[in-house]
Amino acid sequence: MEFAPIPMPYADLLPSLIANQIAVVSLGKIFQSHFPRWYNPNATRAYHGGGVPGHSIEQCMAFNHKVQSLIDVGWMTF
Repeated sequence: MEFAPIPMPYADLLPSLIANQIAVVSLGKIFQSHFPRWYNPNATRAYHGGGVPGHSIEQCMAFNHKVQSLIDVGWMTF
């Protein structure tokens, strides 16, 4: 899937979506051994439990899809 470009980092967008009750932080799986290929222990998953290691918000496919769906239905424009 191709995502529409947005004029700001996803990390800057998430707090606004939470404040406007458009998105919520969802608890994600905490990984132990046999980490997925995308796993980065130095990055935190802001969209999945705030602070849990795994991936940055910029590489979060779930959040990218959330933002794209908001753009597609017209709830978010830039």
